[in-house]
Parts: sequence; structure tokens; C-alpha cells
Amino acid sequence: MGELLVGGREPVAVQSMTTTNTLDVAATVAQTLALAEVGSQLVRITAPTVKAAQTLGAIHAQVRAAGCTVPLAADIHFQPAAAMEAVKHVEKVRINPGNYVDSKAFRQREYSDAEYAAEVRRVHDRFRPLVIEAKARGVALRVGTNHGSLSDRIMNRFGDSPLGMVESAIEFLQVCEDEDLRDVVLSMKSSNPAVMIESYRLLAARLAALGWDHPFHLGVTEAGEGEDARIKSAIGIGSLLRDGIGDTIRVSLTESPLAEIPVARALVRLCARTEIADAAAPEPTPPLPYDPFAYSRRETDPVPFGVRRIGGESPVLAMVGLPEGFAARADAGAELARLAMPTAPGLPALEGVLVPAADAEHADALRRAVPGLAVTVDHAGSKNTARIETCGGEVVSLRDAGVAAHRTEAARMAAAGDRRPLIVHVDLPADADDAVLLAASIAGPLLTDGLGDALRLRGPQSPARLLELTLAVLQSARLRSSRTDYIACPGCGRTLFDLESTTQRIKARTGHLPGVKIAVMGCIVNGPGEMADADFGYVGSAPGLVNLYVGREIVERSVPEAEADDRLVALLRDHGRWLEPPSAPTTT
Repeated sequence: MGELLVGGREPVAVQSMTTTNTLDVAATVAQTLALAEVGSQLVRITAPTVKAAQTLGAIHAQVRAAGCTVPLAADIHFQPAAAMEAVKHVEKVRINPGNYVDSKAFRQREYSDAEYAAEVRRVHDRFRPLVIEAKARGVALRVGTNHGSLSDRIMNRFGDSPLGMVESAIEFLQVCEDEDLRDVVLSMKSSNPAVMIESYRLLAARLAALGWDHPFHLGVTEAGEGEDARIKSAIGIGSLLRDGIGDTIRVSLTESPLAEIPVARALVRLCARTEIADAAAPEPTPPLPYDPFAYSRRETDPVPFGVRRIGGESPVLAMVGLPEGFAARADAGAELARLAMPTAPGLPALEGVLVPAADAEHADALRRAVPGLAVTVDHAGSKNTARIETCGGEVVSLRDAGVAAHRTEAARMAAAGDRRPLIVHVDLPADADDAVLLAASIAGPLLTDGLGDALRLRGPQSPARLLELTLAVLQSARLRSSRTDYIACPGCGRTLFDLESTTQRIKARTGHLPGVKIAVMGCIVNGPGEMADADFGYVGSAPGLVNLYVGREIVERSVPEAEADDRLVALLRDHGRWLEPPSAPTTT
């Protein structure tokens, strides 16, 4: 792709996408140059029409005239003709196999094997001209499958599943192989990190079985904005990078695209490395203690833990490691009691704490101050070894251990028939941004693999902040729900309203509804599919107009944007999901 090499032993590359109207050449060129300036190694630009694809020629020429050599990629949905035009002007073309040839009308239909094979041949015939043209021009392709836009044909045969995503990509990749086009990148994006992880793993295994070796573009699509979006992205992207999967990444934020690059670079710095378990261990690492292609929580025996139980069928508990000196404070008990009080019935709160050995004398005082809180004392020092904790039973946790060490210990326990619960323990740095990404990228892989019975973060942050991060990671890993969950796309030239301000406005109206999933989508491309995981959807349908969804069903069409927020709240009321926001405290 121009001067950029992706895959093999090349470093993981970071990229982003413009959010300007592609037909506005000056604005698109300016944003492209700004992205390159902050470190984007490739810039993607949407080309929703042939006219927009033609405009890429002027954009490319002006970017090069400015002395910028960053390769440009065209993003294509629905229109093969736009792809055939775009391939003349850029270094890479992304197509979505879910809507490049097949329809997406949510139709139920049974295909005979002969009918299905005929449809696959039709897909090949429509895609082949682009492959031939790309090879002739030295242009790379990305076969970018999205969980939210699988075709009806794939959905009817494989369901809305990671397997369906893989099969969709393989159909298109077969044409590239037939035409000997080697410059092909693959992606398997989803707004659900667990689905995304499973899909890429399945694809990696499928390519290995076929003997194909194409690089992967990683991303959690529609991650949203703010800290929750960074946590979702770190769980999905970080998990795969730590597995050695991934050659280029994009962190999709409902913010300025310039904000994506620092997060992407930090994830590469923190996660794109080989984690080495205890090198002194003479025995080989046992088989994986989990199925990498399907979530199943590790089977453990339940153990009393304060007034709760840990392991077995109990939910993954939320714990924190107390900073040294905190337990000695006069107000420590009151602060922990406040954190252990759920904000509403049924919501998770602080369920256990680890007291540093230096503060062990204060553990009993904390137990008396917060009846039912699981309080354990750290006597392990700084050794990177399994530690047994007792709080009515035996529990295993590790100190200073990354993903590989936790997996190795879980494998050893499985081989020995050891069914004790395992606490995922992560020590965090003082740097606020790194702390968020490390918490998610270390705990996330383990939790989504079913290996944790509790999550405990420890660092110089306050217990309140550590608990906030813990609950956020558990929510993004789809294990506990303590807040409203948002699925929001990052925007592009197709977006029909200001995504960032709209998402923030909707969050301000609905952020007090734990357990509710709301999707905010700028256009229809991935909207209904990604909203399969959402309860309600707010999707741009035309400039100034919004379609409102319940699940995948449109319930109100072409609502004026000025009225859409209120109509969304009314839908929440009508479906019994609305709660009045808590009253602000009054002062006298």
C-alpha cells in the first residue's frame, strides 16, 4: 500500500478514517493531512457513490502535492461501480462482502445447495473485475466483514454469527486467491468485543487450514465515545494483539478521528508484544484451559466470600486492591461502605478488597465497618506466583501476572483437577490513560475466555476510581451491567448528523438506565445489524431525519432530528425501560 507494508514481521500499523463529506475536497484533504501529522499511517475515505469515488482523484493529488505520502484507502458499500472507479485513485480499496453484491432486506429464505452455489458464483463474477483491476494497478484490497451487515444469504445459512462472518470473507477471498492477488487484508469487526475476538480467531484458524496467509486489520466497530469506547477497543484489539493476531488497527471512536491515533498507538505499545510466562518452569505449557472459539466459563466450585460466594454459578465479582495506607485512614470504612452499596437493587458494587500486608492490622476493622465485604490480606509480597486467599474458602490469584501467566496457571489447575476459583488481578500504572488500556487489555482476554471468577484492579488510584474501572471492564466484557451501554459509530462522509454531539446529548438523557443498550448510528450501512445487540436504535435516514428502532425493527420513520430525542425517551417509556433520573441534591 504505497510505502506502507502490513503483515509479516512489519510493526503493527495504526490508521483512521476521515469524517468529512468526500465531495468537499478541501475539507477532506485538510483532515487527511491532519491525521497523517498525528501519526495515522493510512487514511480511509468513504466513497458511497461513483461521483464520490471520482473525487478521490483530486483528493489524492492534493494530498501528494502537500508532500504527504500516507496511503489512501477508499471505503465502499453497496456500489461495485464506485469500487471500480475508486481503484484508479487510491492505494487500497475496502469492500464489505455483506453488501457488495448480496442484498440486505432481512428476508427469510431457504437455499438449496445448488441455489446457494449459484449465488456464490454470482458473487465471484461481480467481484472478479475489481480483483483483476486491483492487481493490474498494484492496489491492495480489504475484505472488511462487519457483524452488523452480513447478507441475508449468509444469515439464512449460518446465522448472525462469527462463523457467518468468516464464511462471508472466505467467499470473496477465494476470488483473490484464484486471481493470485496477494495484497489483501481481512477484517472481522463487531461492536461486541467477544464476538469480534471469536471471529478473528476462527478466521485465523480457517486461513491456516487453507494455507493462506493474509494480514488482519483489527477493530471494534461502533465502540462509542469516551472511556467506555476505549475499554471496549482495548478488550477486543488488545486481546488479539496479545495472542499475536493483528497487523494494522483502527480504534473507532465517536469523536474527532484525530483522537483515535494516540489510543491506537498506546494499544500497540502496550499489547503488541509476546508475553512470556515463567521461563524457569521446566514443564511444557498444558493445553489451553478454554475454547478459543466459543465462550464457556471455567467450571469451579463455589466458595464462601464475605456474604457472597465466588465461583460456581455466581457472577464475576468486582473487587479492588487498596492502596497502601488507605485502610489506616479514619474514614476508610465509611468510604468502602459507600462503594459497597449498589446504586440500585440488583446492580453490582464493591464486593471484595485486598488489603496490603503493611496494613494487615486494619483488616478486622474494615470487616466490622462493612459487614459482608470480602476482606483479604496480601501476604504474597511481590512474587509472581499463585497466591491462595481465604475468606471462608480457598481462592487462587496471581501477582504481577499478564495474560499468558494467568492462562498458564489456569491450565495447570485444569490438568490437576483443581476447581478453586481464580481471581484476575491486574496492577495498574499511575498514568491515567495507560491504566484504562491495561486494565481492559489484560483482564478482557481472560474474562472473555471464561477464566475469571472475580476481577481485582490495584494501583495508586483511589478505591472509587478502581471500582469504576472494574465495573466498566466487566460491562464491556458483557459479564455485569451497571450502566447504560451505547453502540455508536465513529462517523464518516456518509454520516447524516453530528454524531459526537448527538451521542453526548443522548447519553445525557439516558445515561441513568443500567442494562439498556442504545445504538446511535450515522447511517444505514451497519445500523440494523449492529443493533441486533441493542435494545433501541437512533439511525440517520436522511439529512435532518432519524429512524427509531426497537431491536432490528423500525418503529418510527423519518422523525425530525429536533424531535428524535424526545421520541426515543417515549419509546423507552412505552417499553417499560424508562426510569426517572435521580434528582440533583439541593443546597441551602
